[in-house]
Amino acid sequence: MRFRFGLSFLLALFAINSFAAVPGVFYFKEAKGTELLAAKELQRYLYLRTGQLPSLVILADDEPLSPNSILVATQTDLEHSIIAKNIPNNILLADQDYSLTSLPLNRLLITGGSEIAALYGAYHFLQTTGIGFALHDDIIPDEKISRINLTGFNNTYKPAFALRGIQPFHDFPEGPDWWSEDDYKAIITQLPKLGMNFIGLHTYPEDGPKAEPTVWIGTKKMFSKNGTVKAAYPNLYFNTGDPDWGFAPEKTSAYSFGASMLFETDVFGAGYMKNISPWPHTKQENINNFNRVGLLLNHAFTLAQTLGVKTCIGTETPLIIPRQLKARLRNPGSDSVKEQLYEGIFSRIMATHPLDYYWFWTPEGWTWSGETAAQVNETEKDLAIAVKAAKKVNAPFTLATCGWVLGPNRDRTEFDNLLPKNMPFSAINRSVGYSTVDTAFKNISGRPKWEIAWLEDDGALSAPEFWAGRVLKDAADAYEYGCTGLMGIHWRTQNLAPAIMALAQAGWLANTYATVKTRDYPVANLYHDWAVTEFGEQAGPQAGIIFNSLDGTKDTAGSITKFPHSSNWLEGPGEVTPEKKPWNEVKKGYDFIADFEKLGLRITGAGNKERYQYWLNTFYYAREQGRIACLLGEIDTAVSRLKRTSSIKFQRNIVGHILGLRAQAANNWGKMVTYLLQKVNTTGELGTIANLEQHNLKQEKALTQYDKLLSSTLGKPVPPLNFSKTYTGYSRLVVTTKRTLLNKAEDLNLMIRVLSKDGVYSAIVYWKPLGEDQFKSKPVAHLQRGVYALNLPATAFNNNSFEYFVEVKLKTGTLRYPAGNADQTVVVW
Repeated sequence: MRFRFGLSFLLALFAINSFAAVPGVFYFKEAKGTELLAAKELQRYLYLRTGQLPSLVILADDEPLSPNSILVATQTDLEHSIIAKNIPNNILLADQDYSLTSLPLNRLLITGGSEIAALYGAYHFLQTTGIGFALHDDIIPDEKISRINLTGFNNTYKPAFALRGIQPFHDFPEGPDWWSEDDYKAIITQLPKLGMNFIGLHTYPEDGPKAEPTVWIGTKKMFSKNGTVKAAYPNLYFNTGDPDWGFAPEKTSAYSFGASMLFETDVFGAGYMKNISPWPHTKQENINNFNRVGLLLNHAFTLAQTLGVKTCIGTETPLIIPRQLKARLRNPGSDSVKEQLYEGIFSRIMATHPLDYYWFWTPEGWTWSGETAAQVNETEKDLAIAVKAAKKVNAPFTLATCGWVLGPNRDRTEFDNLLPKNMPFSAINRSVGYSTVDTAFKNISGRPKWEIAWLEDDGALSAPEFWAGRVLKDAADAYEYGCTGLMGIHWRTQNLAPAIMALAQAGWLANTYATVKTRDYPVANLYHDWAVTEFGEQAGPQAGIIFNSLDGTKDTAGSITKFPHSSNWLEGPGEVTPEKKPWNEVKKGYDFIADFEKLGLRITGAGNKERYQYWLNTFYYAREQGRIACLLGEIDTAVSRLKRTSSIKFQRNIVGHILGLRAQAANNWGKMVTYLLQKVNTTGELGTIANLEQHNLKQEKALTQYDKLLSSTLGKPVPPLNFSKTYTGYSRLVVTTKRTLLNKAEDLNLMIRVLSKDGVYSAIVYWKPLGEDQFKSKPVAHLQRGVYALNLPATAFNNNSFEYFVEVKLKTGTLRYPAGNADQTVVVW
């Protein structure tokens, strides 16, 4: 027996030093839920990293862990194994804690205080191999590695905040208004990879400007036992056929510069809003909206529940009762009726979908114009009624507060003396994030407190924003003030990757941050790490320096951004704003682009190059927008001169000058949109197209607002701006939603968008079980324009994790998703 053990030991050492060795992934037979998912995710990502599929092995309690192996387990499961005796400095892990522990013979233990903590630990380890996680997608390095290092780990990780996550804000096409069920599921799946466990949604009421279907308002008699509503009122999420937030209705087929190719319907929105009739919609359409959103939340929040992600929705307070509902109620202003409505809201949620928290948002006006004593009293009465109603129906979720302020101006902590201590209090920072965390948080004790930092602001929503340093500063302050939750408010995803990385890190490390007096926390190291993951080792360090130089503000008041912003909130989000400074001065803010361009020669690998092109086009797009802002400023100045002069000759000279500026701005607009189309990669960026077309051009008439004045002065119509409908950029294959996790009965559904001057010859998906050799194939169905739909039924992969790629053949070449020779992989769980 001694000889046999010695031979095994020598063979194990040989295996450890073999360049072909990939660790085996082990789990206990008791593993379930996210503990089992963690093992499957380790197998999948190590396969992506090495090109070799690790074995997935059940480990018996009395069996030693093999050399060159990873064991993922909960602390409870591990305690029953003989391996537990060999763990140095074994400590008790709390529910969200996890540890990474190296053992001799190139072995690694990933131990969680719970199933979800084991999953956190697996994702943390995978990041040490060079893999990056973001909200919109995974970042897999192009270069394969031949060996996975399992040595040198001996750390325990504890979160700085009990809740960590996102607050995607409804109301614009750039945000969750256009998220499908697959979008919700894809993003919720990314949250544990980022160490996050919360998603919360705000609901605008009627006249806010229009009721949203996130939360239905009504009595218990107005819905069925399964939660489907029998009566509703006008409601919407943004779609291209309805006027909302300064957007004018427009058919997507009218979009310019080839943008129409990306949309399969003229009335576009989330699936349940496509081809809907004009506002206020039909009676049945309004009912359908609530029922379809309820079903979506059921599926999305059920997934969240299985991944340890807490969910939250709610309404504004005092409750705003929709007009059509009021007409059906007797004495709708009474406290008793309002209590019945809250009972109906809560009961319908209980019948429709899981939920962990229901929050009440104080009015937005409280942050901009303050509030009266009567308004505060009405809000406090409303909250008391809601608390009473929740108890009456035995609501299984916890009530909470939120808003643009923590509490009323007369005392930001006033609600603390009125509401039950189990209710969390939360707030977004004032001044769209330019203000710091409310110091009143530190004066509230004995209850959960959530800080919500701005990852971007809606004023600049059509431009890039870089706020990683501000997020870390808010996290440090929130931790100092005793907050137990850290979230980020946002609309878009991919272009916020650095800020999302900051939010993810701060959720676990804010307790280690030193206090700083500046508005932005230093983030040079963060940008270095992010850029190396994004672009590779050769160009990443220098790219990180460039991005770091663009983050945050450059004045002590924290209001002037380092990255030049050329859009703002006027009549709606992201409106390109006339700039009175000359372009020769403004363009200096974009000098960094020349340095970023030089890095292109150092970028290797298809994935790195694709991400580099995304950011390069982002910067080109922003520069063109800045140039247009200056031209609009010149036009405004010239129009002012035109209005002041009475000389017909001078008036016509000025008009000629304005028309020249207008034509130049239109030319730059075409360039700007083309750069945008060359980087569109998410539903949020599809929303940016809608913003430029329906808000900037059509509603606010950025380039044509003075046409009537100019025509009147000339005595004849000015030349129309006939924008081209043709795309002139390079060919692209766009998959806006990346699913990496499916349940065993779930189909894979993809929307594939082709942007090209060339005709499409074929579109085919190829798939196979993970790590096998033989692909199967299937044509992808063409919908309209450049949009294709893929449905791969669950029976096609037979409960097995799988890999796939999509190939689109054009007349002049081939497009592939994902880029290069890599395949997209999906775990079936």
